[in-house]
Amino acid sequence: MLKKNIKAFCYCGAIILMLSSCASMPSASTSYNIKELDLNQYSNSSDYHYLMAYTCFYNNNIKEGIKQYELFLKDNPKKHFFIEFVNLLIRFQDFNKAQEVLQTAIEKYPKDNQLYLLLSDIYVIQKQYQKAIDVLVKSGIKTFDVYKNIAILYAQIGNINNAINYLMQARQFADKGEVYFYISQIYYKFNLDNNALNYLQMSASYKYPKAYIALGDLYAQHNDYTKALKYYEDFLKLPNKNKEEEVYVYTALASIYYSIDKDLKKAIEYYKKAYNLDRSQINLERLSYLLLQNKNYKETVDLLSNNPDIEHSPTLRYFLGVAYFSLKNYKQALLELSNVDFASDLYTDAQAKKALCYLELKEPQKAIETIQKAIELNPNEELYKTYFYILNQQKDWNGLIDALKQSTKIIKDKEKIYFYLADVYYNKKHDKQKTIHFLNEALRINPNDPEVLNYLGYLYIDENIDVKAGIDMVKKALKLQPNNPYYLDSLGWGYFKEKRFKLAQYYLERANRLLKKPESTIALHLAKVYEALGYKSKAKKIAIEVLKREPHNETAKKIIKVLK
Repeated sequence: MLKKNIKAFCYCGAIILMLSSCASMPSASTSYNIKELDLNQYSNSSDYHYLMAYTCFYNNNIKEGIKQYELFLKDNPKKHFFIEFVNLLIRFQDFNKAQEVLQTAIEKYPKDNQLYLLLSDIYVIQKQYQKAIDVLVKSGIKTFDVYKNIAILYAQIGNINNAINYLMQARQFADKGEVYFYISQIYYKFNLDNNALNYLQMSASYKYPKAYIALGDLYAQHNDYTKALKYYEDFLKLPNKNKEEEVYVYTALASIYYSIDKDLKKAIEYYKKAYNLDRSQINLERLSYLLLQNKNYKETVDLLSNNPDIEHSPTLRYFLGVAYFSLKNYKQALLELSNVDFASDLYTDAQAKKALCYLELKEPQKAIETIQKAIELNPNEELYKTYFYILNQQKDWNGLIDALKQSTKIIKDKEKIYFYLADVYYNKKHDKQKTIHFLNEALRINPNDPEVLNYLGYLYIDENIDVKAGIDMVKKALKLQPNNPYYLDSLGWGYFKEKRFKLAQYYLERANRLLKKPESTIALHLAKVYEALGYKSKAKKIAIEVLKREPHNETAKKIIKVLK
């Protein structure tokens, strides 16, 4: 991070000096309404050329305005008029004239520091860094800021030795920790990382706050999060830290705990501290996001519901809507989600959530209309998944089939859509021909999809379409996922169909052992094998266990009835 920022730092340091000095320029005390001014009455006064200059500037006659101001300045060579004129010239981007005027002012006021600084700033604007250095050196100003800026300018022109030399001299004007910090930045600019690190550590030994932050950033950049956390947390123990630095460190700590350690509670703790110091919208958004991630829905509602920042942030509106949705307050969720405007990146997400609100409020037609409009505006995979869910919940199988077919124009993973279509046709429409068609479509795209191979293989086995071909497909799936209990069950069931009961027993027992929780279909397949092998007590025991879980399971009842 330090390396990335050093170029901007070295250049902006000088620019900041220029801006601060320009911002402090005094303006002329005389005030006139140019539009209504009758200049004739001032023709014999010392203000005539001044007023003429501003009249010209007002009418965009810059060249004549500059000429008039120069005439005024001959009779009124006061410092604040020189500075006012230079500011005007800077605004008109006539830098050569600005330099000329300042040189005249310096000759008249050779001990005035402000004039030297302003002239140096003008050279910086024009990237004439050596001239800027010469002016600052000639000024004889002995302050840390001036020496620091000379060093930065030397670094800008590639003279590292002079840059370091001036910073070393600056130790007489400033805390050594601050000086060593800027030395480290110069070394980083020239990719002298070891020197830079040494000076950063020296700076930290003097308790300079920025050094701790820079070291934390450096170690975080190199994935050494233990050291990064140490420097950030040590920074927080310092007595002389400022608010902006403290907020930065809190957010850096939160980021590490969230992204690296996956410690949401710690991340939330630090974002809360950052937000308490800086109640900015971005910090509120970050905190709200983490609270939602941690399922702190009520706390999110408490934080956002009466917060004035929500009026200006579609993101916060969305977060509040999600929190209300998660708390099952669907009407309030709808209200908040409806306030996420079309220009927001979260607009389509809000529409999807609104559709789910309508579904929960028993307004399925509104749910479908909402998600369809969202898809028209921004067709994407997540919206289609929500659409599939709504149609599935409504048991609208024809609508679901149409939506799945439509989604193939958008969703890249088309084999998964074909697989889903096959499943709907088989389990909901009971159309084996269409099921086989879409499974083959999926395999045409990816011949090695184990889930599709197993599904089609099991269908061939269970429906007695082609048991041998089904077994071959399941074996191919098992080569890809050897310990999948569902694929082992399919193979065992295939061997059962071929009356190869011992092989069936081996694979089905293995499938049952690998299951994390009992699965009735697989258990009853094994019961059927035990029955065929004459292990009646084992078969009956399995059927009884299934009936305890599923009292209405007809297959288990039949096995028990046969074995009585």
